[in-house]
Amino acid sequence: MTKRLIDLDDELLVAARNELNTTGVSDTVRAALRQAASAGARARQVAWLREGGLEALTDPAERADVWR
Repeated sequence: MTKRLIDLDDELLVAARNELNTTGVSDTVRAALRQAASAGARARQVAWLREGGLEALTDPAERADVWR
């Protein structure tokens, strides 16, 4: 883990702490970073589904490629 010195908006930090139900600055920032990373992964999954990603699972040969 790397220590960083950053400026934080105090009001935004309080709002995030309330939403994430965290205590302390570090816990809140870590939770917010995890949530942002998860949101990106979910968005990519939704895009994959919208682009017909499940269709690849109907063919056994293609299904094997998806799971690699």
